[in-house]
Amino acid sequence: MIEWFGENLWAAWLSLTFVLLVLEVFTLDMLFLMLSAGALAAMTVSLAGGDGWIQVVVAAITALLMLGAVRPVALKHLKKGSPDQLTNIDRMQGMEAHALESVTDTEGLAEVDGGTWTARVVGGHTIEAGTSAVVESVDGATVYLKPTSRIDWPDPHSPQA
Repeated sequence: MIEWFGENLWAAWLSLTFVLLVLEVFTLDMLFLMLSAGALAAMTVSLAGGDGWIQVVVAAITALLMLGAVRPVALKHLKKGSPDQLTNIDRMQGMEAHALESVTDTEGLAEVDGGTWTARVVGGHTIEAGTSAVVESVDGATVYLKPTSRIDWPDPHSPQA
């Protein structure tokens, strides 16, 4: 078994590459991706018949070059956008919400941007089911709503007008 491992060191490098790629999936920081590139380079040297020490040197140099040269540029492009750009729940403030059931300061559900959220009312009001409101803030999975201002205009065609 040891002899096979020594003769097929490329398999160890390939395994290390996959382990590092799996770690990258969980961290999404591009660190393990750069290290896996080093392991892949070492696997290539191994398949070409290079000695073990050459494989380790190639892996280390490739990983360091990737970390120093490629990763900063890649991260800059991935995080492109203005610093004040709103994402995810930050952009929900001011959006329209529709009460799915009566919303009070202790209970209720509302639909915001196609998703159903636990809802609470700010200011002690009650928002009836089917009524629109505005998202004031978000805390976890709860949206805090304030009633929308509306004017009840009399119907000019009704007999009371």
